[in-house]
Amino acid sequence: MSGHPTPRVPKAPNEANTYEATLKKNQIHGWRLEICQKVRNFDSDIDNYLRTFLSSQTPYVAAIGADVLNMASKFEPKRGMEKESYAPLLKIFTALVAYFPADRRPSFYGGYEQRIPFPFSDFAHRHHKSKPDLAVSWPGDVLPSDRKIESPHCRQFSMAIEVKALNTDDPFVKYKNGRRTLSNTRADKLVQLAVNARNLLFAHGLLAAFTLGIYGEVVRIVRFDHACAVASPPMNIKTLEGLRAIQEFFWRFVHPWEGGPGTVVGADPTVRHLTAEDKAWLKTRIGAEAGSPFGKVHFEEARWVQVWDSEDNSPAEPKAYILFKVVDVNARLFSRSTMVWKCIEDTRLRPREGPGAQAGDQEELVLQIVKEQWRQCIRTPEKEFYDRMNSTIKDPADRIGLPNMVHGCDMGKRDVKRWETAVASKPWQSDDDLLRTHAEPSEDADESEVDREFPAPVIERGYVPSLPIPMHQTHSWRLTVGASMMAKERSHMRLVVDTVGRPLDQFGSTKELVMAIYDAIRGHRTLMERGGILHRDVSSGNILIVDKQPRERVPCKGILHDYDYSSMTKKPPLAADPSDVPGQIPALHPLERMGDNEPENVAELKERTGTYYFISVELFRSPKPNGDCVLHDTHHDLESFIWVLVWIVLRHVRHGHKRGREACSFVFKYGDDDTASSAKCIWLIDCVNKPLSVPGNSPLTDLLFKLHEMMLMALVVPVTIRSRLTYDTVLAAFETAIEREDWPTDDKALPFVPPKTEKLDTKSENFDNDPPTALQGVCFDADMLDSDEHDVDELNPPEVKHRKKRTHERFADEEESELPSFFTETRSDATGSRKRQRNNQGVAARSSAGPSSSRAARGSVRGTSGGSGTTGGRGTVGSRRAVERLIEEAMKKARSSG
Repeated sequence: MSGHPTPRVPKAPNEANTYEATLKKNQIHGWRLEICQKVRNFDSDIDNYLRTFLSSQTPYVAAIGADVLNMASKFEPKRGMEKESYAPLLKIFTALVAYFPADRRPSFYGGYEQRIPFPFSDFAHRHHKSKPDLAVSWPGDVLPSDRKIESPHCRQFSMAIEVKALNTDDPFVKYKNGRRTLSNTRADKLVQLAVNARNLLFAHGLLAAFTLGIYGEVVRIVRFDHACAVASPPMNIKTLEGLRAIQEFFWRFVHPWEGGPGTVVGADPTVRHLTAEDKAWLKTRIGAEAGSPFGKVHFEEARWVQVWDSEDNSPAEPKAYILFKVVDVNARLFSRSTMVWKCIEDTRLRPREGPGAQAGDQEELVLQIVKEQWRQCIRTPEKEFYDRMNSTIKDPADRIGLPNMVHGCDMGKRDVKRWETAVASKPWQSDDDLLRTHAEPSEDADESEVDREFPAPVIERGYVPSLPIPMHQTHSWRLTVGASMMAKERSHMRLVVDTVGRPLDQFGSTKELVMAIYDAIRGHRTLMERGGILHRDVSSGNILIVDKQPRERVPCKGILHDYDYSSMTKKPPLAADPSDVPGQIPALHPLERMGDNEPENVAELKERTGTYYFISVELFRSPKPNGDCVLHDTHHDLESFIWVLVWIVLRHVRHGHKRGREACSFVFKYGDDDTASSAKCIWLIDCVNKPLSVPGNSPLTDLLFKLHEMMLMALVVPVTIRSRLTYDTVLAAFETAIEREDWPTDDKALPFVPPKTEKLDTKSENFDNDPPTALQGVCFDADMLDSDEHDVDELNPPEVKHRKKRTHERFADEEESELPSFFTETRSDATGSRKRQRNNQGVAARSSAGPSSSRAARGSVRGTSGGSGTTGGRGTVGSRRAVERLIEEAMKKARSSG
């Protein structure tokens, strides 16, 4: 990692603050940014593409009949008549696979008029529906050709097909200079494929998803994983060679290296949907009604998975789990794509004890959590953080706020070692040896069609199969660009933790919410001081309210999980050698103080990470004007905890903010660092006179007030008098609130319905008519892909910059100040210093007065008779005027700089 903070390219947010942001027309720009520079062309012929990405042990034999050639010759796509192409394409594809074994034969469906929701019902409201032109069934399934499927779902399909009328619609075409501009029109054709692929990946737990793009007579195969997409060379559907390539693609697709009939290339051999027997057993174990604490269980969304503990070539048996309820999901395509599930172990696989015993049915039900994600290969695997946690925090009584990993490994590392073992023609000790794992033949297939013995894998074409690339770790960048692109690859993690929880936005009472965040902060402190681990991604999704945990654990209300963005000291703090302590290190740089001061580790701390809405204001403003980078530290994570509480309150509590449900969209901005940080600071200043309150809930109101004052002193007051957030001060505020006995008991979380506003993107749903944006000129080619360092403004369309300007204008109209006073940090004259001192006295006086004295405090700030003691009289008037002057100067400076 470089010593500079990583520039952030904004994507579509997982959670929208307004109704308009949930619409397809407003999510589309985020998708454009997500796929930008993540789509690759395969620079070889179609045969090499098929051998590389669709390895099969069952040889393909071409069978192109005269009827197929006749249908293809009559296929005449025309401008403006896209839908007229659907029926002939369905007939051609059906004829191409007609000779496949029945249990391997896919069918094709023309559901172009139907919208398909996001795969998981509890999160479908966050994502717009997709509408593929054509779809492909799972092998052996027969989709109706004469009627529409009622309420179609992507679980019914293995592939999606998008059709455009003309050859010139192909978005993968390179121009003469070898580069390709990405206008909105071209980007949106890619977005259609990407949305379909994303839904397929999540619906089935796929490792890779295939889509077809048909542009006039041109057919492209596009393979998506969580790192990038790779498009095949073009195939012409009207030529014999093109038809042969398409037929071979379908053949290979339904004859994967691992798995029998009914599976496809890209499917995870360690995952399957539940059978009828699985569902019956699950209902027996958790209760047919699946009531509390499970909530509604969508059994059709559940899945069965295997979990390994070892990444090495050693004899090991996996454990089996049934994942029955999604707790949280990061639905971005090219990302970690984290999924958190409630699960139980499939104890049916255990040996039975005693005569007549039925394995698993009599055991106590143990609920656990399975987390799946695709970590960046250059990051430390999350399992290593858990290993450090287990070695330094051994006593269960000390693990308040922290989960415990009980099973799991880096599936990507394991898959690569399995592949390397097979390449060396050595035996793999577990049952999934690639050299022994043969695809099961179809029931009506000739046994001679399947090679039972073959030499070490080779690259040459023929009936000797090429070993499939490891798919639990992506290889797309390395295969299309080179080994130098390893940093862009991702590795599949599957971990089981012992503590079951639910998201913060499902709290049963506001006291439970506050206690959960409090315990998470306590866990963060223990992890930092005992384990030398800094979380660096505190968010609403990474804190769970505890429902159930092992009996030996000390009860707690919340846990902090998801450590894949964390940093870790070279040695645990208690094991660090005092000689490692560098000289003159500030007290609040624990990762350096604890002996982790090597350049590459400091660079890691400079890298900006976190969930966008909750990132610290100071990190948003890194690097500073003088070029210095901010090191990510404990006080930044503490600030994120506070933003999480504010976020939940503004969305799920009946609060007193004048904007009601719209308040969250004004405090939490997305996509532009300056706008996001300024909005938070403006809100902090506004709350000096209009503190955020929760009617009928004094403990929460007072806690918000106290945290607000801490944030003012940490972020807004002049830099010379700031005081950073510390564990002691933040935890003390939470403890004071929790100890109170006047908490309400009937204030569970309110559902958040994004409000409708008059702002945001109002572009037409017809994206082909969109005007070009700043995305034009961005290329997909390798010379533009060597770095992620792209200017965020370069990727912001004009309407985003215009919204930013209007946002500041709106704040200026409504509030007494537009920009926080920390823009005046460079003032060093004595008069300015005295003014800052008086400003600080006014803030401190308000803090000591407390929210119950808010009216008097406000009167004091205004110089009225409401104040008392040292906060009254001319001193207070001076503080007020000092604040006004500082803000006025900041506004002038900001406006003069544009």
